[in-house]
Amino acid sequence: MKFYRTLQPFKVITFDLDDTLYDNTEVIRVAEQHCVDFLRNAAGIEELDLAYWRSWKTQIEQRAPVFCEDVTAWRSSTIQAMLRFHGKSAVEIERICQDAIISFLEWRHKINVPQQSIEVLNRLQKQYKLAALTNGNVTPERIGLSQFDLTLCGGKNGRAKPHQDLFHQAAAYFNVRPQEILHIGDNLITDVRGAVQAGCQAVWINLSGEKINAFPEATILPHVEITDLVQLIEVV
Repeated sequence: MKFYRTLQPFKVITFDLDDTLYDNTEVIRVAEQHCVDFLRNAAGIEELDLAYWRSWKTQIEQRAPVFCEDVTAWRSSTIQAMLRFHGKSAVEIERICQDAIISFLEWRHKINVPQQSIEVLNRLQKQYKLAALTNGNVTPERIGLSQFDLTLCGGKNGRAKPHQDLFHQAAAYFNVRPQEILHIGDNLITDVRGAVQAGCQAVWINLSGEKINAFPEATILPHVEITDLVQLIEVV
């Protein structure tokens, strides 16, 4: 554990979800593959593989990057554009897109949250108000996390992190000043830079074991660096 800034008193703790409270890498890989397989079979697009899918996602993002901060809307728009290109009717597009999103989100939520994360949240919940601020599309309750008083999703509820929207919305919801929020996250840009620039305090969970100077994106230091979520108990 390393302290880079002096922590001030706080009343609310906000958490990033993906890769902060659980490992998201394999879940996303499997969910993405199932989505591609479903679309290839449902739409009969033989050339549809991961590379083809990602090329369509990139096209949509380049056209409307702010819109794509809502990752579910981005996925839906990508599916619709691809199906139109392949000559599908409006009825087919609506049906296939709806079914694909439902299927993706089902696989997206097959997350095994470590017991340690649950125990840390349970302990903190007794003393602080807790919130989830995510750029993803996980619904905490669907993966067994009921400790949050508030969940805000980038793109859906405001501009995605590192934009200040979600941090300031959390402060308004709990009727606290931004500096009375302690944000926990694994990303030095979206979580640390976003939180500090919004006037909040930030804890970086360093899962790589590398020193912070190994990360060129570390242009703003967190208040505290931890290497394991359980260390958060010592911080508070």
